[in-house]
Amino acid sequence: MTYCALPLPGASLAVPGPRPEPLPGTGPLDRARARLATRLVAAAGPGGLLRAPCDSRILESALALRLLTVTGVDPDAQERLTRRLKTAVDEGAPDPVQEAAARAALGEYVDGRGALARLLGRFDHFTAGRKRLMFQTLLAELGAHSFPGPPSPEALFEAPGQQRWLITEMAALKVLYAFGTGAPRLVTEEDWRALEPCALPGPPPYGNHLARILALLALRLRPRYAEAVRARARELRGWLREDGGLPFITGMDVFATATGGLALAGAGAPAHTLRALATALAEHRNADGGWGFDRGVGQSDVDDTSYCVEFLRATGAVLFGAEVAAGERYLLARQGADGGFPTFEHGTASEVAITAAAVNALAPEPAHRPAVEAAVRFVVARQEAAGSFERSWSLNESNALFRTVLAHDSFLAVAPGHPARTEVARARARAVSRLLDTQNADGGWGHLPSDPSDPISTAYALIAVARTPTVPSARGATGRAVRHLLERQRPDGGFVSRPDQAGPRPLAYHVPLLTDVCVLLGLNHARACAAR
Repeated sequence: MTYCALPLPGASLAVPGPRPEPLPGTGPLDRARARLATRLVAAAGPGGLLRAPCDSRILESALALRLLTVTGVDPDAQERLTRRLKTAVDEGAPDPVQEAAARAALGEYVDGRGALARLLGRFDHFTAGRKRLMFQTLLAELGAHSFPGPPSPEALFEAPGQQRWLITEMAALKVLYAFGTGAPRLVTEEDWRALEPCALPGPPPYGNHLARILALLALRLRPRYAEAVRARARELRGWLREDGGLPFITGMDVFATATGGLALAGAGAPAHTLRALATALAEHRNADGGWGFDRGVGQSDVDDTSYCVEFLRATGAVLFGAEVAAGERYLLARQGADGGFPTFEHGTASEVAITAAAVNALAPEPAHRPAVEAAVRFVVARQEAAGSFERSWSLNESNALFRTVLAHDSFLAVAPGHPARTEVARARARAVSRLLDTQNADGGWGHLPSDPSDPISTAYALIAVARTPTVPSARGATGRAVRHLLERQRPDGGFVSRPDQAGPRPLAYHVPLLTDVCVLLGLNHARACAAR
């Protein structure tokens, strides 16, 4: 995610067209950026990281109420969760699965199978089969319908080589399935051991409330864990948000600090502010050289590591050279044989948006050129095979599109004369054209074409189109997008957007600070376009 607010090299995409539409005045644009930058700096906590808590969510709130109910602890917390779920049902749940979970936790039966079909019918993703099994099992635990039937799916609960919290979740779901179908013999000692860390006091392992709640629901079925489960259940009230609900994760302080640091650098924040953020970020590097999404999350991932490497390099290549090098080694160790990068572990499926992030982190180092070339070829091939409109950890088409545009620009900037240059430029043009074709009449973008515009979707798209000023239609789109955003800035300088992040995919969750971060990034790129 390029941080610089100055013109940057990229592919020439000039095409015949009308006279470019002028951008809004740079005065209002700069004032909007300054107000956003002030908000981000104010979000820094005592430890130096930006504080980016996650809003509560219906799914975790329903499961938390189930845990408190079956363990018989903390009636006050049960009441808070009940009110949260009733409000959510009255106002309308964001998807059928969470509506089913809320109604089941409240004692209202719904057809969970139908909800799953409606939610996952269009979810074309390599995780869809596992997610269908996951949602069927947890809704069965909540009483929405029966557990999955034959053929016996217990083998499908295995998750070898996957991220740690997914291994925990699948072990918990296996236990719940086995006991729910009268087949506890399916559970092994290894399954119980995978769940044990969730019975320990303190924050949830890996910063994941969903994994811990599922693990506690499973552990309650073995008497030796009963007291520990009750103790953790009593601690739940400390994790509830102001609205009485439980969030999916503890927060995204590391991710927000890396991306927010890049946004602040592009907005001209003082060097001492950037160094303070970078120093705090460096202190949260994991032993494997990578970073997780939040403080205390020992599971590193390619996405967070890529942004951390970018920000640390931009802030002080000498001062943070060791951390940058360690992050680069972490990334290179996860590149797949297809040239792409997975989110977590080597050998799992490569993803376009994640690969693009790794390209932007690795491209500045000449020694990594072969890895960068292979990664860009993967992105281009995937675009040609299935379109460039992947939705993954973000629910937005524009997220993967802006990432691929930046990756293509990184490659084109460091590989002059490369044989793949023309092919990469064409792929970049296709990505930008998709955005230009799907901009709404109000100047913004939504998650998908024809969806209502929202600030974070618009900011993602703005990053890409603003980097294409030689295309008149892109310059016009940039001006309309900037006006759209400036009209929606709140009196406190911030922005409010619909949830964008997804996990477990495709369920949405919301970290409000990320909207401000991404809008500032988009406006920075628009300002660079004006400078050109």
